[in-house]
Amino acid sequence: MKKFFKLGVIISIIGMVSVPLLSFFIAPQMKPLDMEYFQLEAGSELFYNTTENSDTWETKRYIDDSYEIINGIFGVFTVFWCEAHKYPGDSDYSWVNQMWLSKSGNSLIWWGFEDQNTKVIAHNGLTYVTEPVIAGANNYGLTLATLTIKGSSQVMDVNFEGNYTIDAVESVTVPAGTFNECIKVHEQEITPDGTIDFYVWYSKDVGGAVKYDYHQNNRTDVLTSYHMTTENDPWNNWLIPYLPTMLLWTISSSIIGVVAIIALIIVNKRLIKREA
Repeated sequence: MKKFFKLGVIISIIGMVSVPLLSFFIAPQMKPLDMEYFQLEAGSELFYNTTENSDTWETKRYIDDSYEIINGIFGVFTVFWCEAHKYPGDSDYSWVNQMWLSKSGNSLIWWGFEDQNTKVIAHNGLTYVTEPVIAGANNYGLTLATLTIKGSSQVMDVNFEGNYTIDAVESVTVPAGTFNECIKVHEQEITPDGTIDFYVWYSKDVGGAVKYDYHQNNRTDVLTSYHMTTENDPWNNWLIPYLPTMLLWTISSSIIGVVAIIALIIVNKRLIKREA
């Protein structure tokens, strides 16, 4: 019986040690697929000329070098898709807003939005586009989201709806060039403040958006130039996206190992008493 007890303890300890080590190699192999239309490599920058009624300015959208794991330590790794504006007379761009984005399988997932006044983080991510793309494909989602009103103590849960449709696959000409096989995504986002409705064209040759049409505001953004980084895709080149999974496996294996050892000790003590 002593041999069985020792063997059980050894196996439990080996499991507690080996699972964290294995997760270091296995978790990164569960990475999402590379997406043609959405290159989320940190440091990528896209520049646009923006017109809104009679006003014009320059807009920059970029993948920030920072990141966030949202919804707890076992949550989701996300990157920031940021927007900044430079108005006539400005010497540099000023941050305006950002989105939280992640990838899962072959899909781009939306997780949140922040501007100068509010911040909203979804409890469950909304699927934006799934590749390979198909004209007419639709992704609809409804989730609770935590809304924070900046400058006050107001924090509340609200319903957030996202309806994303690929209206067409077509060629688009902008100052940066002519791009074929662009997907025209119709975005409809419904919040307690109302409905936001606009169109975005994404190019697989760019790996990002080439045109925005905010028809509710009579605003258009057209791509003038872009710089997409390489070898800096967080899901391909960083370990951080897989830390939540690795941590979950490590804690789970530790709990199972400890419970197994305690159970073995209890059983061993009872058997010793019986033999006595």
